[in-house]
Amino acid sequence: MLPASDAPEAIREAVARAVGQVPPPLRVRLRQRGEMRLSERGAWRPFTATQTIAVAEPGFVWVAQMTILPLISLLITDAFIDGTGWLEARLFGSLRLARSTGPAIDRGELMRYLAELPWAPHALLQNRSLSFRQIDRNSVEVSARCADGPACVRLVFAGTDVARIEADDRPRIEGRRIVPRPWTGRFADWRELGGVRVPTRAEVSWILPSGPFECWRGEIIDWRTA
Repeated sequence: MLPASDAPEAIREAVARAVGQVPPPLRVRLRQRGEMRLSERGAWRPFTATQTIAVAEPGFVWVAQMTILPLISLLITDAFIDGTGWLEARLFGSLRLARSTGPAIDRGELMRYLAELPWAPHALLQNRSLSFRQIDRNSVEVSARCADGPACVRLVFAGTDVARIEADDRPRIEGRRIVPRPWTGRFADWRELGGVRVPTRAEVSWILPSGPFECWRGEIIDWRTA
């Protein structure tokens, strides 16, 4: 594994194209809108979200409001801070319905941070917690460590853009169990926002024994450094 200071050429080229002359920020902030579904047979539900992503260390907070029925909404928080991850859902933003924590959740949320590095491209070289492994001409594995072991995600390039991410074993909550499952995402519609080139559309799927389960699709409606 190579540290960020010795990142593969594909990573360096991607960062050079994405960030231009914009100096490294402490974090980036973005707003999203899209649709989610919570189960394979579940209906797509609209959401809006805000997210803050750290640049110099692994960390993010994603807060989404999802409409599940007319006049009924869930406030969902997905986060990884100081090595700890959690996922929480509250009805109307106040009544807690669920909260998931623990080593497997830590690892799963760290994997999400790694997968979303195209939205914080400075972090690919500025975050010293990251390590890289060149897989082939178009693929680089990025990893970071947490209490539950290394979290690894593959970045698959199309030119200098990350077109797809892949993970073999992201922890997934299934009833009362947490099961490692293959997980994948796609990025599209790259644009320059705030002087930085980022993808403005994405979709995410779990690869289950029954087949691919697309669970999230959305777009960036605002992006800025902070």
